Amino acid sequence: MNLKSWLDSSYLARYILLNSVDISDHKIFPSRDIQNLPPVFHFSPSEESRTVLPVLDQAVATVKPPREETMDQLLEHNGTVAFLVIKNDKLLFEQYYSGYDHSSVCTSFSTVKSFVSALIGIALREKLIQGLDDPITKYLSEFSASFWSEITIRHLVSMSSGLGYNEHGFLPWNDQPRIYYAPDIRQLARQARPIEPPGLRFHYNNYNLVLLGMLLERVTSGTVSAYLQEKLWEPLGMEFSASWSLDSQQCGMEKMESGLNARPIDFAKFGRLYLRGGDWEGKQIVPEGWITESTTVAPDAKWTNYKYLWWIPRQGKGRLMAIGNLGQFIYIAPDKDCIILRFGRGKPRDWAPFYLQLFASLVELL
Repeated sequence: MNLKSWLDSSYLARYILLNSVDISDHKIFPSRDIQNLPPVFHFSPSEESRTVLPVLDQAVATVKPPREETMDQLLEHNGTVAFLVIKNDKLLFEQYYSGYDHSSVCTSFSTVKSFVSALIGIALREKLIQGLDDPITKYLSEFSASFWSEITIRHLVSMSSGLGYNEHGFLPWNDQPRIYYAPDIRQLARQARPIEPPGLRFHYNNYNLVLLGMLLERVTSGTVSAYLQEKLWEPLGMEFSASWSLDSQQCGMEKMESGLNARPIDFAKFGRLYLRGGDWEGKQIVPEGWITESTTVAPDAKWTNYKYLWWIPRQGKGRLMAIGNLGQFIYIAPDKDCIILRFGRGKPRDWAPFYLQLFASLVELL
């Protein structure tokens, strides 16, 4: 068996040889193509460009190491590879770092979860899924143990399935690396077991995404990539084709939790779709009611900043975020008709507070 075949079939080989999550990981996994379709939608270029974003040229003091630099320089030093700001359909700022450019592929990490949320909403509209409160066993009959019948689709999209999941640490027996590197994630999800009743609490859990992917495969009688292509990638006039990383060539399931690979300008169009309430040039792509339901957190909600695979900023104002590991962001501010994207590398403790504050400050200045 050659090295490529070994890596495609062995979790242990992947864990030992590839055990360093990076934004270039789309190069190491097999993938399924997602085609675009003309006409291409383009954001309007802005003549103002950087002049409307003076904050990026302002000097800021850094602590580690101590020095003074512009915000633009800080973005680069923090591992950013792409930073885009769009307002009123104008591309105000598009900057790339570390050798990346307009055509460079970036991987989604968990920002893809919000795409999955959109696909669930579309499947509900098309009656492929009858209701959010359907038990998953209605569609996945092979899940025969009694606890599976208590888990509904709503539990999956709200991260409250009650299934055990160890997301902390990257030791080989933890769930996080197993989901990321396993060559058969369907089988891995079948082995998941509950630690509490569903609906009890929020627990971020990538098994939920695998189960949603299996459900979409079942109700569409096809691949999740094909459904994404038909329902989102082609209608939105994406500029480039994309791909979705697979668990392995043999098993061929999309890495539902992390693996959509595309250009930032096309990720921005997904942000625009939600900015417009699911409408795209007069056609309702995602049901407006689903967008409202999936991104609105009630004041008395159990989990105050998460809904159906979307993060909700605490400042409210109808804003929402798709967030991925290493600092991938699609930040949507409907109150300001603004979208901000950041893709790159970074440690969670470093990037989360910094970027959330930056995005909130930027939209107020525009």
